[in-house]
Formats: sequence, structure tokens, C-alpha cells
Amino acid sequence: MRTPRLSLSVLVLACVLPALVYGALKASEGKVSFTCTGPGGLHIEGTSSELSVEARGEAVVVTVPLAPLATGIGLRDSHMHEKYLESKTYPTAELLVPRAGLQFPAEGQSVEATAPGTLSLHGTSKPVSVHYKASRHGGAYDVAGDVHIDMNDFNITVPSYLGIKVRPPVDIAVSFRLQET
Repeated sequence: MRTPRLSLSVLVLACVLPALVYGALKASEGKVSFTCTGPGGLHIEGTSSELSVEARGEAVVVTVPLAPLATGIGLRDSHMHEKYLESKTYPTAELLVPRAGLQFPAEGQSVEATAPGTLSLHGTSKPVSVHYKASRHGGAYDVAGDVHIDMNDFNITVPSYLGIKVRPPVDIAVSFRLQET
């Protein structure tokens, strides 16, 4: 029972920035996932397809609502939202990436880079590095990114159930398509 962070939002934001620089775009086909591990091969993955991307000043902001994050096990999801993420108190995770830190692919090209960003999760904002890949084809950008966080950095209690405790590092991945509107 780990509490995957909405660091996924950070990934999404970093990937969306390039598209926002070129004009009004709409995010679709989005997916956010987090992975936590623990002893004895414990592997927990949570996913959601809900996210939004917007230009805010000189930054791109990716917002992920936490309530839709699901691991596929109801009791674990309840604990994740109530005890660890505290989704009612902290309903979203937000990744802010300055446009100046992003590389934008030309038509028919792709880029792979790392950008600085700020992830706000569980009432705490921390700098993060977002690794992303983006390609541009016919006015659409396909973006995939990942970020690695530590639950402790965001004041999230490390999940434990029946004496089994997940490790604090969480891998977050985001992918989406940005289409010009």
C-alpha cells in the first residue's frame, strides 16, 4: 500500500509544455501511473487517465486529480486516498515547468531531454527533474515523461499493511497527446 504521488502530474506538465508554446492545444489519450515496490517482490501500480494541461504565464502546468488514481484493489485504494494521499484535503497534484526549460520538436522530429519543474503534492512543493520524450506529427505532439520522487519529501506517510512497508521512492510516468485546436 504505497501512496503514489501525483508526481505524475509533473511528468505530464513537462511533456505538454512544448505544445503549449506553439498555440492552443488540447490534451487527450492521457495516462498517469505510479509504481512503488517493497520487500518480497511487492510491486504496486496505480493509474488514472484524468489530467489537464494549461499555459500559466511563462510555464506549463499539468494537473492530476488524485481521487481517480486506482490500483485495482478497493481496500488498498481506500487506504491510499484516506491515510496516505489524503485526497479530500489535497485533491490534486500539480507540476509546473517553465517554458524556457523545454525543448520543442520540429514537425516530423522528436526530442528527448530533462527539464526542471516544481511538483506540488500533499501540500508541499519541491523542485523535480522531469525526463521527457516528445515528437511532433501533423500538429500533434506525443509526449511521455517520468519523474522519480521520495514520499518523505512530500510529507506522505510511507504505506504499511500487516507489517509490510513499501519503499519511499516512487516512479511516476505520464503520457498524452497534445492536439492543436
